[in-house]
Amino acid sequence: MTSNRIRVRNYNRSRLVRSASMFFGNSAILAVLVAIVTPKLLRAQDAPVRYGDIPRDSVAVASLEVSQMRESKAFAAWPWEVFDVLCREQFGFQLNDIETIDASVLMPTNQPEFGLSIRTAKPMDIAELSEKLATPTESAPNDSNLRFRDILDYPLLRLAQKDPQRMLMGTQGTLRRMLSTRTQFGGEFVSLVQKSPSMLRFAVNTERLRDLIISLVLSQQQMLPPEMTEDIMRVIELTDNLMIEIRPDAPNPLHVTFGTSGAADTELLAKSLTRIRVEGLALARSTAESAIENDPSMSEDMRAAARKYGDRIVSMVTDDSFWSVENDRIVLRTEASMMSSYQTIGVMTGLLLPAVQAAREAARRMSSSNNIRQILLAMLNYESAFKKLPPRAITDADGNPLLSWRVTILPFIEENALYNEFHLDEPWDSEHNIKLLDRMPAIYHHPSHPPSSNMASYLAPYGKGIGLTEKGLRFRDITDGTSNTIAVVEVAPGKGVPWTKPDDLDVESTPVEGWMAPQGANVGFFDGSVRMFPRVPDEIIAPYFTFNEGTIPPALP
Repeated sequence: MTSNRIRVRNYNRSRLVRSASMFFGNSAILAVLVAIVTPKLLRAQDAPVRYGDIPRDSVAVASLEVSQMRESKAFAAWPWEVFDVLCREQFGFQLNDIETIDASVLMPTNQPEFGLSIRTAKPMDIAELSEKLATPTESAPNDSNLRFRDILDYPLLRLAQKDPQRMLMGTQGTLRRMLSTRTQFGGEFVSLVQKSPSMLRFAVNTERLRDLIISLVLSQQQMLPPEMTEDIMRVIELTDNLMIEIRPDAPNPLHVTFGTSGAADTELLAKSLTRIRVEGLALARSTAESAIENDPSMSEDMRAAARKYGDRIVSMVTDDSFWSVENDRIVLRTEASMMSSYQTIGVMTGLLLPAVQAAREAARRMSSSNNIRQILLAMLNYESAFKKLPPRAITDADGNPLLSWRVTILPFIEENALYNEFHLDEPWDSEHNIKLLDRMPAIYHHPSHPPSSNMASYLAPYGKGIGLTEKGLRFRDITDGTSNTIAVVEVAPGKGVPWTKPDDLDVESTPVEGWMAPQGANVGFFDGSVRMFPRVPDEIIAPYFTFNEGTIPPALP
């Protein structure tokens, strides 16, 4: 803002002097003044002020003072040397050349919209960045000083540069706005981040996102505690922005602030937050105590320790000094008596780790389910082409199995080139075929299993009237129904087989606990569907394997 005022004053001053020089006919004075003022104007135009390229209607803004972080004792233990090498090898620039990074997120359209403004300590040319990162440099049609590069692995992202000490990167829509002279920048929301002295700061414009947040909350309303729902909705309606700041060198390093439209709204917000805190703690405490009491693996000493820890955390969070009201903003901060914000972060981490782990496992289960779905789709496409499902193995003239069905469907999972490299008349471990074992497609590996380049996590069940047959099962043979007959199963870690080997799951001689993980398994059916099965007794799951027994599988518990 200050630089803009200086630029305007300089421009007005130069216009006045120019008029005076013309009036008095003193062209020498005019030439001298133009020589002094013009470089200042050009610098101001080429290098906009900090946050000068962040649109004012951003829904989120974040800033990192990278150079300050490197000099701060609070970040002395960070692996800066590793980061430097990573940036140099992967991107082609030195991390220690970066002074600041400012990020903005705009309201998403049909895709996420975000951008980065990276300022450097010395001139940097995007043309010198790694060829592994982006396409060759191109100049804008109407401005040779403005250059672009497309990010190779993410086609929606582009790099742009006009100022030698400022790089822009973002989605094409956001980048276009960041470069447009018609876009309004800054504004009251962006100034929250701009005025903060923190090394790391992040702000969300909840006012612009309010309708979206409310719709999400309403869609999950049945999962919210009824006694807290009204206050949660009030917090959403009253909060205009939310800001998180980390000041490692300050007595109170972690600040979280809620901004409202005025003092009256701040008072109402404080009351709702207080009720949510009290009721939420009571609910969390009740849930935790129930879990402690009902956990058979927990010893009495461990139960006592968990209760004691719960008492300590509740006393810390219910302390009135946990937050305050300052300048119509509610401020949550660490207390001086807590010594460091990292204790708070530790508490938060301890509380969030189970949720994070659960979310990670859920994501891996979903990824595994997608793997099975792709395998089933390949089987169905094979059936469309050959009017039968793939045989359980590729065999020689005497019927001896050579290669797995997983090799047979390679052309149907976009691995035709790999399929053509196999010698189909040789066994899986022949001198030639064994060399292809380490080139297993990723969809044959469960993401939760130990890293492996050749062990398949997905097997086809086999046995009398079960699964894929030697000559290729036809849909008309599945009289029990394709939606009731298992085609592929996900096995537990350590139960996989070499993916090219014609070896699968003999369900007649392998009990459920011999192949299924304790938490259950994803299984795929011949109709292309995938379901999560709990570990159940063999007699319950057995009817799901057979395809022509004429039995109706029992309902799962």
